[in-house]
Parts: sequence; C-alpha cells; structure tokens
Amino acid sequence: MKSVSLLILFLTTLCGPALGQHATVESEQWMTEDLGYLYFNSGKVYFNLDGYKKHENKYKIEHDTLKIIDTYTTSADNFKQQHIDVSNFIINYFDGKKLTIKAVNDNAIKLAGRPPLQFKNYKASFDSGIKFSKLRFLSSTCYGNCPQLLINIWADGTYRLKGGEFADPYKGDYAGKLTNHQLDSLNYWLKHSELKKMYDWKQGSQVTDAPNYYLDIDFENNKDKLTLTTNDPPFNLTGLVNFLVESFRKVNLTKIKEGEKQAN
Repeated sequence: MKSVSLLILFLTTLCGPALGQHATVESEQWMTEDLGYLYFNSGKVYFNLDGYKKHENKYKIEHDTLKIIDTYTTSADNFKQQHIDVSNFIINYFDGKKLTIKAVNDNAIKLAGRPPLQFKNYKASFDSGIKFSKLRFLSSTCYGNCPQLLINIWADGTYRLKGGEFADPYKGDYAGKLTNHQLDSLNYWLKHSELKKMYDWKQGSQVTDAPNYYLDIDFENNKDKLTLTTNDPPFNLTGLVNFLVESFRKVNLTKIKEGEKQAN
C-alpha cells in the first residue's frame, strides 16, 4: 500500500538500510501493552491510544515526525468553517518489530500523554499456550440486519448453531463441524487475541447501532474461564469476532430435527 511504502521509505532514510530491511507488510499494525493500537491503511491512520476509543484520521510523515491530521467542523460557526488540528509525534525508534513514538505538541499530548508510547508488531501478539475446550458466542441484532446467533464450538470442531433474526437460511437449530482449516483459523485467532489481558477489560463507552457480543471460553485442562461482553470489540479481538460472526455461513450445517439429541 502506498502509505506503508512511504512509512518504510521514511524509516529507511531515517535509520539506514539495516533498519528498513526488516520492515514488512505486518508492520502496518502495532499494539501497546495496554492494548492500544496504531496502523496505516489507504492514506489514513487508525489509532487507539487510550485503550478504548477508535480514531481515523489523515496523516503525513515528514522527516522524523508523524503528523496525525484531524479535520472537523463545529456548531459554534454553524458547521461552515473547517478546522484542522495536527498532532505531532516524533518517531524515536523503529526496527520492524518495535516502534516508539513521543507526543511533541499540545494536540498530541491530549491524545497520548507525555510519556513515549511503545508498540510491538501485532504479528508478535501470539500465545501458543491458549487452548480451548469449549467456546460459546452470542451475537444480537442491531438497527440493521445483524444476525442473531448462538454458537457453541468444541475443541474437536463440533459446531452447534441456534439462528434467530437475520440468520437466514439458518433459523433454528443446526449442527456441523469445522473443517481442519476452519479449526486452525479459529485457534489462530484465539492465540492472536491477547486473551490473558482481557480478564479485567471493560468497555469504556457504549456504541449505538451495533450488535452486542457475548463470548465465553473454557480453557483446556483448566477450570479457568473467560467471559466478555462488548458491542465495540477492542482491536485485538476483532479478528476473532469477525470469524465467529461469519462462521455460520461457511460451516456445512444440517438442520437438527425435533426430538434429536443436541449437544449441550
């Protein structure tokens, strides 16, 4: 992507070819230890520096400075005048695996505070020790056509669906099994979702016109259980949630007839 190429070119110029040669496509996505994130895509920067809110802005990289540009209007002038705020961050360090930026003007300090922000490549966010025995996922309707789903998945790939509104053609009770590839994908997203950091996580604000998601995970050989409720999944969970929401359209399902025994 053009924006990523510009970033790599800039960092190569700033830090030398030894640093630039480690830059990869995966380096677009960065995460802090507090689950904040930063990535570049199609001329915009997407970031979440406080762990909750999402932002989407234009950006520029000039010399050693990342400039996040926010363009907006206000009711004070009846939305007739365009205002521009620029938040400047010095890029202190980059090696393809780690990235450090520091706010250097008032707008940037309001976004991120004064201490430098340290990011790791999101690709490194992987815990091979995460193994589940059962997963339960609920998705509600929204003001649009979000499907109403109750999904149970076991470690061997056994899959049960109770489909509600907007789950056509799968309204009712269905049974199936994930393919090996689908099960590998599910395990990948579970290991890639920073689940050990989610026990104390709470959504900071409510989002309107969005489905509610409920996620309940039993871990293998462990009495421990993780339960989450959100209608605004944090960046580290978006891949897992998207996989689950879309799964009922991709798994080979068979209608469970009345009187047939269902897995609990």
